[in-house]
Amino acid sequence: MTRIGLFLTGCLAVAACAPDPLGRERFVTREGQVVLHTGPAEPFEVAFKAGNGTPDYWCAAGRFAQQSRLSPGAPIYRVSPPPRRQGEGIRFSFTRPPGGGQPSGLVRIGPSEALSSSAARHQCEIIELQRMDF
Repeated sequence: MTRIGLFLTGCLAVAACAPDPLGRERFVTREGQVVLHTGPAEPFEVAFKAGNGTPDYWCAAGRFAQQSRLSPGAPIYRVSPPPRRQGEGIRFSFTRPPGGGQPSGLVRIGPSEALSSSAARHQCEIIELQRMDF
């Protein structure tokens, strides 16, 4: 790897771990989605990224759950009510919010108000397949 490549990799690694101005920790998915959180019992936010839809946000929530070492069956709840406002991210939680979670924003079969960690991560695979040029 070139010096510039190593430098850029180091910069990305530092930026991925640096807290934001509100003191939240930052996790960056391999898709470039930024997840901000303050602690394990607190909701976390997948930051807005232009051009991304609801499945992209669930993908990031699933990647964050995986990084947090949650089991594949662990529930992830959407805390932010749909629809998102322009420029707004989506908040999620690993614990059921009072009154229950918000609708997922995804087309689903079944009454569950949460997606499992593995179902959220599966959104990454669906997105990747949709973006492939066959």
